[in-house]
Amino acid sequence: MPDQFDLPGFDPVPAPPPRRAPNGRPPRPPVHHSLFFALFPPAADAERLARLAADLRRQEGLTGRLLDVMRLHVTLLALGAAETEPLPSFIEAGKEAAASIVAPPFELAFDRAQSFPGSGAFVLRGDDGPATSLSPFWQALGEAMVGRGIRTRISAVAHMTLLYDDRHVAEFAIEPIRWTAREFVLVHSHVGRTRHEWLGRWPLRG
Repeated sequence: MPDQFDLPGFDPVPAPPPRRAPNGRPPRPPVHHSLFFALFPPAADAERLARLAADLRRQEGLTGRLLDVMRLHVTLLALGAAETEPLPSFIEAGKEAAASIVAPPFELAFDRAQSFPGSGAFVLRGDDGPATSLSPFWQALGEAMVGRGIRTRISAVAHMTLLYDDRHVAEFAIEPIRWTAREFVLVHSHVGRTRHEWLGRWPLRG
């Protein structure tokens, strides 16, 4: 489940009287909607990644359900997560920012797999250094959002989630798998319903 954070692009809902959790803190409201920009691999590459995911799941003795091949993606920027749907005006501002981006296609490569502590996500990872092919595009998109008054949250590590599992797997190397990003997408995720609604897509052709 994505982290929840307050942003002006989501309608507020009346707050019920807070009930205290065992630690004395009021519980977080549930998250039903999240909005984010992502890279989705082309169909042929998504199939390759899905086959790799199945092989790694079997190799590591994991039992979590594999994500559907059509939902494999790399999150770029998280725009918000809340109980209510994002406001249309907020979505339009995000679309305007995305349309201003001019960037060429670029290659992504994953050469490691691991579990993320806490979330149970089993993921593919690549190079996290500042000179990665993803970094210039990441920066340009973030600046375009800030220029329109939209605060974003950048994924701490570029990764692709394959499944969720209670078992933790330490980082290990894999044969590098590469694919070329040729477009980016604005996604409205209906949390808990395994549904990704594409609100816009923009080609990389700078």
